[in-house]
Formats: sequence, C-alpha cells, structure tokens
Amino acid sequence: MLVGANTELIFYSRYQDMAWTERLNAGRTALTKNDYANAEYQLWEALKEAEAFGGESDQMIESAEVLSHCLMQMQKFEDAEQLMLGLADIQSRKLGPNHLRTAHTLVLLAELYYAKGEYSRAEPFAQSGLKCFESTLGPTNEETVRLTAYMAYIYHAQQKFAQAEPYYERAMSASVKTMNQNPQGALQVINGYAALLSATHREEQANSLLAFAEQSQQAV
Repeated sequence: MLVGANTELIFYSRYQDMAWTERLNAGRTALTKNDYANAEYQLWEALKEAEAFGGESDQMIESAEVLSHCLMQMQKFEDAEQLMLGLADIQSRKLGPNHLRTAHTLVLLAELYYAKGEYSRAEPFAQSGLKCFESTLGPTNEETVRLTAYMAYIYHAQQKFAQAEPYYERAMSASVKTMNQNPQGALQVINGYAALLSATHREEQANSLLAFAEQSQQAV
C-alpha cells in the first residue's frame, strides 16, 4: 500500500509540474506575440497552479515575475503593485535582498510609481535596485547606467536638482562612451541634464550640452 501511495504522489507531483509549466510557457509565448490579454490569463492560471508547490516556491516566484512584466506592459498598475510588493517580500526572504531577481522587482516597482507620478515612492525602490546592480554587475553595466539615469529622472521630477545632478553626471559619463550602441539612451540623459542646468540658471552650460548632443546625433 505504501509503495502504491508513493507512486500516486510522484505521479500527481509530475502532473502538477507539467500543468504549471504548460501555463507558464503559454503565457511567455503570448507575451512574445504581444497578445497581452491571453498572456495575462495564462499567467494568472500559472500562478494558481504554482500554489500547489507552496507560497514561496520557485514556481510561485517565477510565475509572479513573468506576470508582473505582463501587467506592467498592460499598465494594470493596481494589480501589478499588489503582486510585486508581495513578490519582493518573498524574494528578499528566499533569495536575499541583494539578489538580482529581487533587484529587478524593486526596479519594476520604481517604474510603476514613476509612471503614476508618485516619485517619492519610486525613489527608495530605485535606490535599492541601483545599489544591487552596482555591486553585482558593476557601475558601467548597461542596466546599472540605465538605472543611474532613472534615479536622476526621479529626483528631477521632484525638482530635487542637487540630488539629481550627480546621477546625471555619472549616467552621462558612462552613456556617452557607448553612444554608438545606444544613442537614444545617451541623448535622453544629455537632454535631461541640459534641462536641469537650464532650470538652475546655467544656460551657457545647458546650451553647450545641447550642442554636443546635436553633434553627436549627426555623427551616429
């Protein structure tokens, strides 16, 4: 009887894993096709299937990560916010607060609050994500530079110019070096920094930056 029970348990466990994997893969496939409605449905179903493995299981974390990206693409911020706050809490406990997957969720939360105009709420999430990216990937990594610029935009949006400027300087220094690979990102940083200089009555410096941006754009 014990052998039979164990066999049934193994079979059921495999069935659960197959059911979860099928839903998750269907959601990912729909995402690649920009079929967001179907992706959302499949990923919510994947999250339900993942509950069988435990509230802090790898399956739950992975399902919630993919679903978070889907909801953000759909601008379903209320659903995304609740999901990601819970996800970040689980990731911090299970993976650690300095794990890259945790950091990516924190950055998504920052982007969510920024999109809603809640800049002060975006600030600590972006700051925590940036700290992890810098220590794990290095200060010149593309994602680190992108998030450095993002910190500048968050402070700039709140008119915290003194806090924004060092982030603009760091982001501009790094992005100009890779302008050929990502001209749009570099120009966005330069234009943002020029706007800050203009807002703080440094028109000559702002105009010099804008002239540099125009020359660089023509050269790319």
